[in-house]
Amino acid sequence: MGFEMPAKERIVDAAIDLFGERGFQGVSIKAVAELAEVSPSLVMHHFGSKSGLKTACDLEAAAEFKKMKTEAVEAGALPLTLMFDLARRSDHIVLYFFRSFVEGGDAADALFDQLVEDALDYTAAGEERGLVYPATDPRARAVIFLVQGMGTLLLHRQIRRHLGVDPVFDPPEDLLPYISAVTEIYSRPTLNAEAYEALLTTAKDPGNE
Repeated sequence: MGFEMPAKERIVDAAIDLFGERGFQGVSIKAVAELAEVSPSLVMHHFGSKSGLKTACDLEAAAEFKKMKTEAVEAGALPLTLMFDLARRSDHIVLYFFRSFVEGGDAADALFDQLVEDALDYTAAGEERGLVYPATDPRARAVIFLVQGMGTLLLHRQIRRHLGVDPVFDPPEDLLPYISAVTEIYSRPTLNAEAYEALLTTAKDPGNE
C-alpha cells in the first residue's frame, strides 16, 4: 500500500477491506494497523475506537458508492467497459456492504439510511438526463431498489446456484447472465400496468391512509 496516501485514508481503506473479508468482529485494530502500515496507537488516535473506525468506514463506503453511481448517471448510456470498470472498483465496497448488513444493528441502519439519501440524489440526476422515469414516491422507490440490491448480496449463493455466477465473489466479466437479467427487469415492463391501475390508484388516494 503506497505511502503517498495520508495515513488516515490508508487506515480507512485497510479497514474496509478487512471488515469486508472477515466481518467487524473478526478484525482487530492491530490487523488494520498492519495492513495500513501504521501503528495501532495511530489508529486509536484518529478514530478513538474500533466502533469509531467502523463509522468512518461506513461514511467512506457510502460516499464511494454514490460517486460510482453518479459517474454512471453522468455517462448516460453505460458502455460495457465502463460498467466493468465500476464493478471492479466496487468489489471491496460490495463485500463491505455484504458483511455490514449481515451483521445488522444500529450501524447498519445508519448506513442504509445514508444510502437511501444518496440514492435520491443520483436517481434525481438520472431523471434529469432522461435515464430514469419519475416516481410517484421517490423515497419509497429508493428504499425498494436498495433492499432488492442488498438482498442480492445476502442471497448471492442462490444466484450462483441458479444462474451459475456469484455477484459478490465473481469478477465483473463473468456476471453477464446476472447483469442481463437485472437490466431487463429494470428497463422493460414486467407487469401490465392496466391490470394494476386500480391498486395504484388506491395507493395514491390520501383517503385510504
